[in-house]
Amino acid sequence: YSLAIVLALAMVLCMIPAAFATRYESISNKSYGMIAYAVDENGNLDELTSDDAVNSLTVEYNYEDLDEVVTGRYTSDRKMILINVNGFDDDFANATDISVKIDGNDLEVNDGAVYDQHVRFEDDFVVFPVEATKSGYSDTYVIEVEGTINAGTDNETVITETAKVTVRLENTSEYKNAKTATISKIESTDRQVLDAYIVGSKIYLDFVDEYEAVEDAIEITFKDNNGDLFDVVTWAEEVESKDGKGAVNSVISIGEETKLSDSKTKYDVNVKAGDECKEIVFTLQTASAIYETKAYDVVVREDIKEADPKGIYFAESTKTIKIGEEYTPVVLGVATGKKVDATIIPGDRTDRQVIDCDGDTVIGTQEGVAYITAEYTPAGGKLYETNAMKITVTAGNVEDDDDDKDGKTYMVTASSLRVRSGAGTNFSQIGSLKNGATVKVESIANGWAKLENGGYVSAQYLAEVVDNGEAQTMYVTARTLNVRKGPGTSYAKVGTLSRGTAVQVVGFSGNWAKLSNGYYVSTSYLAK
Repeated sequence: YSLAIVLALAMVLCMIPAAFATRYESISNKSYGMIAYAVDENGNLDELTSDDAVNSLTVEYNYEDLDEVVTGRYTSDRKMILINVNGFDDDFANATDISVKIDGNDLEVNDGAVYDQHVRFEDDFVVFPVEATKSGYSDTYVIEVEGTINAGTDNETVITETAKVTVRLENTSEYKNAKTATISKIESTDRQVLDAYIVGSKIYLDFVDEYEAVEDAIEITFKDNNGDLFDVVTWAEEVESKDGKGAVNSVISIGEETKLSDSKTKYDVNVKAGDECKEIVFTLQTASAIYETKAYDVVVREDIKEADPKGIYFAESTKTIKIGEEYTPVVLGVATGKKVDATIIPGDRTDRQVIDCDGDTVIGTQEGVAYITAEYTPAGGKLYETNAMKITVTAGNVEDDDDDKDGKTYMVTASSLRVRSGAGTNFSQIGSLKNGATVKVESIANGWAKLENGGYVSAQYLAEVVDNGEAQTMYVTARTLNVRKGPGTSYAKVGTLSRGTAVQVVGFSGNWAKLSNGYYVSTSYLAK
């Protein structure tokens, strides 16, 4: 009898696991519906794009139009996009104990994020955030959803579904290179009213009598980052001050955006008692770049009478120029020794075909000899004239000069680079270049670069300087980008950069970009 009881209990115990065994079901290799939403500063969503039965979605957005939103109490504000992936198994609508992982991490959102109510799994869809960057990028996400159906019953089933989707983010904003402009010249259009000049970082507006509002009061000539006059269509924008300091438009203004003529344009002066103008910046724009000058403070003074120069004279007595070359003579005051903005006039003995005079500039037009004089009238003063100056114009069109046109500029990447008399190690060393030095190269052949000064260096230790010698801003597109000591994977790693990080690129060496800190990254993972 006892043995029978034991055998019966054993049979019951053996039957329990069979009655309550959990079934497992795995789903994969499906297509899904995908929707992308932009998030505004209030956490509202605006659909950007969508598609059905896909495993990838291309999302186009204008980065400059997106809001920076709160991503958490202790994280930086960023521009965010929410991705909705829908079409998961219908059974999840009735499942319990649901867990969601994306790339192996739990689906969650930072505390305080403005979009936290949208990030979730519900019924048959999941919503998760991605960051929108200037450079855009492509990334693949593995989404794992697990839940239990009929938990605790003899029909309990654990269902797991794995979705693999790709999101391609593309910024449609168009950007222009940021460059530096300089003020080549500033002058008053009527010295009987005011005088305008620059000293360091200050623009002086000296009124002969009381200050007043004057239209087209000053004319400013600009040069680009290479020190050249603007020879393409260039527009001057309204004057602005950095950080919004000062009553900017009340002192120097431009009625509306105006096109430069011969690299210069005129500005109004609008002055009232007590006006100040701090840290103003002049902005110019071409089809491919935006130029800004350094910041200036404007100083307005009244009852400033110009010192009588007691006569004027040329700083040089003779000058030789080429056909097509421009020359601006320096005219000084006899008593003051200061430069004056005089008007240049062809002299009496001048063949008008040899030179042309345009304001303060002389242009060689034909081979020969010419003479010029200068005239200047200080505010409220009398007219002064110089003695004649001889100008010799020689043959040879200035446009044929190669000084600024041949070759490119390169940066030395070696710690010390030998300069040789010929293209090869068998030639004698005639000098050396330090790391970071820039050189102009006439040509490169068989691994050797011929320098502008006639010397030769090994081309493998040169990196082309980008954007006319200025650093170029680029953005990291990889999740993690290794930073190395040199241009190659054989060089030691010194750190990493995360996606979206802005870097300053100063040159290239093959497929490697040299950063402003001297280290290198692969160009394959950089974008403008």
